[in-house]
Amino acid sequence: MSELRKPFAMSQPAIFKHLKVLERAGLISRGRDAQRRPCRLEAKPLADIDQWLAGYRKIWEANYERLDSLLDELVALEKPRVRSKRPKPLSRKPKRP
Repeated sequence: MSELRKPFAMSQPAIFKHLKVLERAGLISRGRDAQRRPCRLEAKPLADIDQWLAGYRKIWEANYERLDSLLDELVALEKPRVRSKRPKPLSRKPKRP
């Protein structure tokens, strides 16, 4: 646990809770080696998740491509704005010395 905790700003009990959630989800398995409790990633459930996410990835990529096209069209339609050079209004209050 201490090895897992090093890169994160988390307490050991918080790490333990996270590991329990991952273990219950079947994403990791934990063993025993004397005082150590080594964790192992389970490849099959992770592959299933990746496959499930792949469909959503395709949907979001298509949506982003459509959004990019729309933004390109809007930029092309936008006319360059020319600022008019107006003189500054004259102050009606006299300046004090």
